[in-house]
Amino acid sequence: MPKGSLGLKLFIVCALVILMAIPAMFISHVSYERSSRASDVTQEVSKRYGGEQYITGPILVAPYSLHDAEGTFIESGNYAVFADKGHAEFDDINTQIRKRSLFKVPTFQGTGILTGHFKNPALAETTGALDIDWVRAKIVVGLSDLRGLKSDVQLTLPTGQTRIFDPAHFDNFIRRNNVPRDKGQARPYNPYHNSYGGLSQSGQNYLAVDVGDILGGQLIDGTANFTAKVQLTLGGARRLGVTPFAKSTTVKLASNWVDPGFEGGFPPDAREINKDGFSADWSVPYLRRGIRASGKAHELGGLLSTEKRMTVQFVSTDNPYQTINRALKYAVLFIGLVFLAYFLFEVIVGVRVHPAQYILIGLAQSIFYLLLLAFSERVGFTGAFIIAAGLTIAATAGYAGAVFGHSKYILRAGSVFLCVYSQLYALMRMQDFALMVGALASFTAIAATMYLTRNIDWYGLGAPEKPDEA
Repeated sequence: MPKGSLGLKLFIVCALVILMAIPAMFISHVSYERSSRASDVTQEVSKRYGGEQYITGPILVAPYSLHDAEGTFIESGNYAVFADKGHAEFDDINTQIRKRSLFKVPTFQGTGILTGHFKNPALAETTGALDIDWVRAKIVVGLSDLRGLKSDVQLTLPTGQTRIFDPAHFDNFIRRNNVPRDKGQARPYNPYHNSYGGLSQSGQNYLAVDVGDILGGQLIDGTANFTAKVQLTLGGARRLGVTPFAKSTTVKLASNWVDPGFEGGFPPDAREINKDGFSADWSVPYLRRGIRASGKAHELGGLLSTEKRMTVQFVSTDNPYQTINRALKYAVLFIGLVFLAYFLFEVIVGVRVHPAQYILIGLAQSIFYLLLLAFSERVGFTGAFIIAAGLTIAATAGYAGAVFGHSKYILRAGSVFLCVYSQLYALMRMQDFALMVGALASFTAIAATMYLTRNIDWYGLGAPEKPDEA
């Protein structure tokens, strides 16, 4: 193949496009590092204002013991009864952006009311041989981060009395396995210290109030019919969620945050988002929850799993890292489009571009992503894109005018590059259609190249043939 072959040059250009993936990869690492730093800042802010908050309760809990027919002790623990109907409402969650250096963390604070209506809890489920000590019954509430509490958590009793929650302290759960009688011994098994076994999970903190002195008699004779009302003022960062703590649970959350994200296993049944904020309502019936109405606490697992939460994520619209990382995935494609444009100018004008010049152009495209990352942390993604794209288009278009020897190629190259970066911006903003837009842009570029180079002598064996300028 002759040294001046355009076919050979095209192979070299394609190889340089792949080579430009290396600086893009390093910039991707920089973006990941900055994103990790932003996550660290979020954790630091959470220590001050409370982290992600997940709420459970009110739940009625009482200690139990189990003996065999001969009266021999088998096990002891805690027995939990969920409310027949439950409702959680935070109708005025106020959000605020906390700044730490260049990073911004959305925080929230609001007063919530949690209510649980219990109807004959002692009859909710046949307890068999269990001996439940209703005189020591407690109303329990679980929170994921107690640092977010802004005031004491208060329980309003059916009598109108109010009581303040204390940190929960529960009897150890001890099970003794059955062993042959002739060995005359039993061995202890699996103690749970200050926990609810299956109701608890890493990071969950329980608060409790004694109610047995008021409700114990009604609980014992099975006539208890009461509503427990819990009031708390809570702050946190990024997420607020409620678990389906009753057989039938409804939740209402409203805030001045205009860009919420809804997560968890139960999407809201109704939502409204406008310039003033959002409101959302959930309803989770008993069978959908997938957990029994009552039982031994250590057997009621899964209540706090991600699939069992109704969660709002307070997403920061100023967080650029996810968008920039998505842009970097298309870096090779768009660097290739710019190279292809230069190659077409080279073919049409007849001025040869050295591979070193292609490398400079590719490095300028890579620096675009670094500029985008740097400015995004200060002025947001859209403003940063305008600045970075404007500087890059000016540099590469001006370079085209110098390489091809005429100022008219500044305008032609600038128009082409403006279309390329407009497509990149559209890809970043239309995530659901990014693949389709990218595929169509690539196909259009290749089809145009095939058309414009249809008469080219790729081998360079004959006289050079210069196409008419487009």
